Order: sequence, then C-alpha cells, then structure tokens
Amino acid sequence: MPAAPIMIGALCVLAIAYRYYSAFIAAKALALDDSRITPAHTMADGHNYVPTNKWVLFGHHFAAISGSGPLIGPTLAAQFGFAPGFLWILIGVVLAGAVHDFVILTASIRRGGRSLAEIAREELGPVPGIVAMIAILAIIVVAIAGLGIVVVGALAESAWATFTVSASIPIALAMGLYTYKFRVGKIRESTIAGIVLLLVALVVGKHIQDSSVGDMFRFSRTTITLGIAAYGFVASVLPVWMLLCPRDYLSSYLKIGTIALLVLGVLLVNPRIEAPMISQWVSGGGPIIKGPLFPFVFVTIACGAISGFHSLVSSGTTPKMINKESDARPIAYGAMLIEGLVGITALIAATSLPVDDYLAINTDPKIAVIADASGAGLVRNEAELDRMRALLSESQRETLNAETIPLSVALSLPNNALAAVGYHVDAGDHTASSLTNEDFARLGIPVTDLPRLAASTHERIAARTGGGVSLAVGMARIFAGIPFIRHIEGLLAYWYHFAIMFEALFILTTIDTGTRIGRFLVQEFLGKLYKPLGRTESVGAGAIATLIVVGGWTTFLLTGSISTIWPMFGIANQLLAVVALAVGTTYLLRSRGPRYALITFLPLCFVGTTTITAGIQGLFRIYLPLAHDPDPQKALTGTLSAAFTSLLLVCVSIILVYAVRTWMGLLNVALWRRARSI
Repeated sequence: MPAAPIMIGALCVLAIAYRYYSAFIAAKALALDDSRITPAHTMADGHNYVPTNKWVLFGHHFAAISGSGPLIGPTLAAQFGFAPGFLWILIGVVLAGAVHDFVILTASIRRGGRSLAEIAREELGPVPGIVAMIAILAIIVVAIAGLGIVVVGALAESAWATFTVSASIPIALAMGLYTYKFRVGKIRESTIAGIVLLLVALVVGKHIQDSSVGDMFRFSRTTITLGIAAYGFVASVLPVWMLLCPRDYLSSYLKIGTIALLVLGVLLVNPRIEAPMISQWVSGGGPIIKGPLFPFVFVTIACGAISGFHSLVSSGTTPKMINKESDARPIAYGAMLIEGLVGITALIAATSLPVDDYLAINTDPKIAVIADASGAGLVRNEAELDRMRALLSESQRETLNAETIPLSVALSLPNNALAAVGYHVDAGDHTASSLTNEDFARLGIPVTDLPRLAASTHERIAARTGGGVSLAVGMARIFAGIPFIRHIEGLLAYWYHFAIMFEALFILTTIDTGTRIGRFLVQEFLGKLYKPLGRTESVGAGAIATLIVVGGWTTFLLTGSISTIWPMFGIANQLLAVVALAVGTTYLLRSRGPRYALITFLPLCFVGTTTITAGIQGLFRIYLPLAHDPDPQKALTGTLSAAFTSLLLVCVSIILVYAVRTWMGLLNVALWRRARSI
C-alpha cells in the first residue's frame, strides 16, 4: 500500500478537526472569553508570569510536550500491523489527546496557572490532591526511564552517534553564555551559529568514527546510561538559561524542520507500507510487546494519541504565559494535533521497512553458540569455536561458555574473530556492519535489505532494540529517496545519523525537563519534613532532590529492557491522562454542566478501561512472573516494575473514587436546580 494517500488523508482529518471540533470546544464547552484577564497579566512578575505572543508560546509548548514518545511508541506498535496504530493515533489525538490538553490548559488558566495536583486538590479534595502528587512523581521517574532506554540503545557502541549528540551539550552551553552574558539578546546570532555547529558535528562525526579517536566515543550501554544520568543531574542543577533553555530552543528548530521534511518526503517518495494491516501477534506473544493488541496498543502508543505528561506542561509554564484565552486553542489543541502528525510519520517510516528487517533490528533473540539441528548457530563446530576463542579476550571467551547467547553479543564480537570462522566482515572495522544475507541466514536470522542498510549507514543495526534505530533507518530511507538527492553516493549514512541526532535531542529534552520537574516535586515533599530542603534556590537542597530523581530512573535503565520499561511507561503515562481527564470532567461538570462534560468523560471511559486493563495484565502477565525469575537481575526488574505499577493503579483508583463521588454530588445539585425551575 502506498503511503502518500494515507498521509494526505491524515492531514485532511487533522485540519477538519482543528477547524470544527476545536472551535466547538472553544466556543461552547469552554466558552473562551478574551475579556477574562489571564494570570500572565494579573500575576505578572517578569519571571514566571509573562504575557507571550501566541506563536512564540506555541513553539515553547510544542517543544515541551514533544518528547520521543510519538516517535518510539508507533515504531514499537508496528509489531501489531499498520492499521491499529494508525487508527488509534488519528482518532485518539482528535477526540482524546487534543481535548485533554485543551481542557487542562483552560482550567489552569482560570485557576491562576496552578498545577494539575493543585487543581485536583481544589476540584476533588485534599486527599486526591496529595495522591495525584505522589502519582505524578512516580510517573515522571518511569517516563524518563522509558525514554532514556531508547537513546541508550541508539548510542551504544556508535562513535558517530555518540559524538554528534555529545557535541550538542557544549554547543548549547556556548549559546546560553553568548545570548545571556556576551551578546545579550542577540538570539538570532546564537541560533544560526548553533544550527551550523550541529550540522558540522554531524559531518565531523563520520571522520571521528573512522579514525583512532573513535574509540573514545564508543561506549557500552551501561556507560551510556551513566553518562545520561550525569547529564540529567547537571542539567537540573545548572541555571535554566545556561543549558536547559538554549538546548530546548535549539532542538525545537530541529524538531519542527525535520517533521516538515519527513512529511514532504513521504508525499514525494511515496514509500510502500511493507507491514501487514493486522499482524499475527494481535492475540499476544509478540517479539517486542508481549501483550495482545487490546489493550497494549493503546499504552504502547501514548504520546501522539493522548499523553498524560502533557497535563504537566498544560498546567505548568504554559498557562502562566497565555496572553488571552483564545490563544489556548492553537497552543493546546493545535500543538497536540502536530504531535499526532509526528506519530503518523513515525509509524509510516517504521512500517515502510521490510518486516524481516524491522524484526531483526528490534529483537535480540538467543542463538546457539554451536550450530543446532537446523544448522543455525554462531559457529559450525568445536574446531571453529576453538579458532574463534583464540582471538577473544578472557571475558569474551566466558560469554561463549553458554549454549546460547543473544544476537547482540554475537555481533559485538571482534570482526577478526568473526572473519576467522567465515563471516563476511571487514576485519579492520569496529562493528559487524558488513555481514551478508548469507551470514544472517547462518545465524538463523531472516533478513531482506538489512545488510545493505547496515553497510550504507556504517553501523551495526541488527539487534538494536528500543525502536530508535529502526525509526532512524526508516526515516533515512525516506530522506534518501527524495528526488534530486537520492543518487548522491553515501548520503544514507548521513541521513541515518541525522535521524539518530534528531531522536536523541527529542529524548534529552524530555530527560532534562522531566528531571527538573521531578526535582521540584521532591523538594516540595522534603520541604514538609525539613523546611530548608524545600528551598528551590538552594544548590545543596536541589542537588539532593535531583539525586533522588536521577537515582530512580537510572535504576530502571540499568535493570530493565524495552520489553519491560516501555509498557510500564505507557501504562504510567496513560494513567496520568486518566487523572487529568477525571479532573477535567469535574471542572466542566462544575462550570458548564453535564452536556459539555461528555467531551472529557467519554475519552476518560475509554482510556481508563484500556489503561487499567493493561496495568492489571502487565502486573500479572509480565512483572510478577518476572519477579520470580531465577536470574537475580530479572527478578529485581520484575519486583520494581510490579511495585511501581501497583502503586500507580492504587493512586488512580483512589482519585477515580473521589471523582465519582464528586460527580454524583454535582449531578444531584444540577437535578435539584432543574426540578426547582420546573
């Protein structure tokens, strides 16, 4: 099936939804009124409450909400086929996600820019308010872990990608110092310089990888994880103008420009959707997401359709900067539609890959060390195993003592050892990027175009789980197929690493922002126990709170995998959306009556049903069995995941009970008033 007609249809649906449904919500359900003075004016302080041009604020809001969720979720959900993910994104963003963002932003504007937890306390009572705060903190930790594991998988053992992404940090620091210290207010100069330097870093990265210096930027997954943890800590502690703001500002240009180019690429290249409309794993047991299509497709694709994380932004900085109420429509509803478009383009990029290649990239199956009865294995016999062992280090030899090893471990063995037993690799290269179809068949891994793609990108792309690498490959194939540039030799490698940088900047934006939000929440908790720890201006108190947050999500990164962390992230994120929709329904019921409360109540019923079902199934089908695994690390992962999932389910259940009780009271009042009027 060609992708261009699908993209055109999606664009038409999104445009119609904005033109008509958002107008109905703005005029009728929310009754936006520009005569109401917003908190940006009534509480203006020049620091947090600042009236802002709606298009400038649109850019800020979009940069804040658009993490890697709409990129990675659809890529992983492609396991279920193209149709389920596409329909959920398109329907979900129009009727649920954009409504969720719009209502919460308006409620926060009319409550003085208060946070979701504070609005919950005001609408539902003090107990739900405290429970909401606990749930939000837990969700932030899980969300950062879910996004962080994607960038870990994409950067591990890749000198080119690691150098390019690492370079964005000093570039952002230089931009911050230039704009705020040396050339105050000259943001255009720093922007142009920052974009040029990012592109230079992308080109230089190729030469770094091919040189002896490349070993300095080639790290294991563990080292990359610890490096991201260090970055998250530093970004949270440093002043926002020094690193956080310039990095997010710089990445927003890259985000919007790349998505526009990708949409254009889909229309011009018109790639074929290689994935089936419905796959064989709709009943569960898939290689990436273990659960069935219902309910797991709805939590795998969270951002892009509906994201609870957005409620933190819509009740965070954005309502404090709204110039007038009517600006909320393009900023909240409009920005969420653009994120839905991001999710659709990501799904098209992933499903345009041959199915065998998609699975070979996103799974890490066990392979026999010595060929089994089917003839598949790392080596054919004991003699070849001895020949390979002679070229390995002691730790590498120990990995071959088992009967089976993960494919990623096999492909990370030195190329000279692989060449010694007959694999078609460049013995002088650092990665097994030149394996042939015959080599993969020998390992028992069916592939189609993957060897050519690996050779073109100069990277080992097989068994790179997490969704990031397969998305980058899919994006690179579309970019490289654009007319007038598709015949340029060697361009695919640069497009691939540009896509990796694009994804990583998306993710790091969420990591640094999420860590800072988590730090403030922790300080609010600690401040109740010991007042000095609640002072946000204190470097020591901020460092302690940041260590707690970073330690939480780093633990998940070090012990979990994409198969355990991403479902938990999706469940946590959607449970937060359930909380926000419950608060939004209460707000509309109280202010506009039962008829208009349906615009959030109906999505609440659907999202609540799917997410709570997914949480219960994930608890009993994935995490509790994993907690009893004989492998201590897997048992730890299962125990932590089960504890967090249980905590979130309990918190949301408490909030829903209080919400229903409040609704019954409001409906009784409404019925009593109607009876009196009759």
